[in-house]
Amino acid sequence: MALTRVWFSVLLLTLVLLAVRRGCRQRGLPPPPLRLPLLAALAWGLLATLPIGGLPPPQRLWVSLTDDLLPAFAAIRLLTWLCLELPGGLGWWRQPPELLVQLLTFGGSALATAVILRQAARLDVLSLLTTSAVLTAVLGLASQEALKDLISGLELQLSEDFRVGDWIELAEGQNGIVTSISWRDCGLRTLDDCLLVVPNSKITADVLINRSHFGRCAQRIRVGLDYSFPPARAQRLLADVVAQHPDVLAEPAPRVRLASFDDSAITYEIQLWNRFPGVSQLDLRSALLSQIWYALRREGQSIPFPVRQVEPRRLTNPPDRETPGSVNDDEAILGRGLFASLSEEQRRLLLRTCSCPCFGPGEVIVREGAEGESLYVVLTGRVEVSKALEGQAVVVRRLEVGEVFGEMTLFLDAPRSATVRAVEECRLLRVGRLAVRQLLAEDPGLLDRLASLVAARRAELEQLSLEEQRAQSRGLLLSMRQLFSALAGG
Repeated sequence: MALTRVWFSVLLLTLVLLAVRRGCRQRGLPPPPLRLPLLAALAWGLLATLPIGGLPPPQRLWVSLTDDLLPAFAAIRLLTWLCLELPGGLGWWRQPPELLVQLLTFGGSALATAVILRQAARLDVLSLLTTSAVLTAVLGLASQEALKDLISGLELQLSEDFRVGDWIELAEGQNGIVTSISWRDCGLRTLDDCLLVVPNSKITADVLINRSHFGRCAQRIRVGLDYSFPPARAQRLLADVVAQHPDVLAEPAPRVRLASFDDSAITYEIQLWNRFPGVSQLDLRSALLSQIWYALRREGQSIPFPVRQVEPRRLTNPPDRETPGSVNDDEAILGRGLFASLSEEQRRLLLRTCSCPCFGPGEVIVREGAEGESLYVVLTGRVEVSKALEGQAVVVRRLEVGEVFGEMTLFLDAPRSATVRAVEECRLLRVGRLAVRQLLAEDPGLLDRLASLVAARRAELEQLSLEEQRAQSRGLLLSMRQLFSALAGG
């Protein structure tokens, strides 16, 4: 009967621990320890079941010590959870560091071991250690560095200077993301995906920079531009390129400063903030430098060469012009879609009079709601069209070579209906109203054909009926005639 009550108690304790652990996890609280209490309960049940009375005295002493020590260790661990971890999870005070919990558990267990050994085995461990001067000296000398690291580790965990997941940098230039904080050292994951192990005493002794403490991290990028590029325009161009990147925080706003006048360039310093330090900062820096190059290219500017170069300086490209691709390929692309009704000569005229800007990956070509007076034809690469829905940019379509966007802005003077961003390096044909007006001067009937094509494209997107499409085509034609008549001066 007594044995049944023992195993019933073991089962009940197990169920209670599992239920409490599940409830704590559901509420986001620190779960109670499970392994040590279950081990103590299982040992209690086994020792009550097995016949240990027939064992020799030495073995019976060890079994008795196990029966006393395991419940004591389990009780101490449960007590640290109940008095430290659970109140911290409830918000009564700050969550205690794991190292402090481990030290208290270890210290309490060591004290309980000494007391139980003295009572059960008549063995005074403390007296044995303190009376041996040689042993005390050896232990003191051997544990000097370990104690220093232990105290430093406790200091690091009690303070809020950094935590696991933060990006820190030491005085000697070593840096990385904190992956662990133990009683002896801290583990850092470097940019090269290596584990850097730093002793706690070194971290507390050195100057430390925590780049993640405020939830954002600044970085500075220096760019040298030509002396012929006015500083006001240069700063505005750099600010526009940086502000359009989705990983750059809008608050604090990026800042562009003129840093210095150097031998061959005016150096500008860009200061920006992003949320994720580490490798993402290098990726962001690379993307921004690439986009700055494309933006300068479209402005007819370039990164200047050193003045010590013997080669004569090259003339910059005219603003907003790019090295064209194959003329035959471009004509073939224009021969489909919106400009399919143009003659071969008209397509060549369009290619001669319009610019072909290049955009780098991630660059914004047009922004939703902005004004404009041009459409774009994708000559190479791909772009994606996105709309702002409830504060989030949702990609609605990807455009390939030969496809057109911005026709409503060109023909109807409407604001941009979506944001278009380059997916990869792409070259576009920018068709403005002046180029269309030159075509209309040679072929007035072209306006009717373009209006029909625009109406058909719009009807395809909006799934209009044939009658609605005809009515819309007439309305578009009237609006386009009014717009281009006004541009022509009546």
